[in-house]
Amino acid sequence: MTNTVIDLLDEKVIEFNSRIDNEPKFSKMIEGKNRTICICVSDGENYSSKLKDLRIEDFVKTDNTDADLIVTATSEILIGLINREISPIKAYMSGDLKVKASLTDMLLLKRLF
Repeated sequence: MTNTVIDLLDEKVIEFNSRIDNEPKFSKMIEGKNRTICICVSDGENYSSKLKDLRIEDFVKTDNTDADLIVTATSEILIGLINREISPIKAYMSGDLKVKASLTDMLLLKRLF
C-alpha cells in the first residue's frame, strides 16, 4: 500500500504531539508558539494545520494557502522528504521544494518532519 501525503502528515502529527507529551525539553521549545502551517501539494490538494497550546492539529484540506509557514512541492517530493528518502537541502536548492517562512518557523518545520 502506498501512503499518500495526507496519510504521512497524519502520522507526523501523532509523532509530534507524542514528543510534546513525552519529552519535556521538546515541549519547552514549542511552548508559546502559535503558528499556521500550509502544505501545498502542487499536483494535488493543499493541507493546513495549526500549532497552538502545545498541540498540532490534524491537517485538513484547504483552499486558503495563507499561513505563517508554507511548504510547496509535488506529492512525490513531499513523500520522499517525509520518508527521509530525499534531502530537504537538495530539494530546496533544485527548486523542487519551496518554503515561505521565517528562520524560526523553518526550524520548527524541521522538528515536525
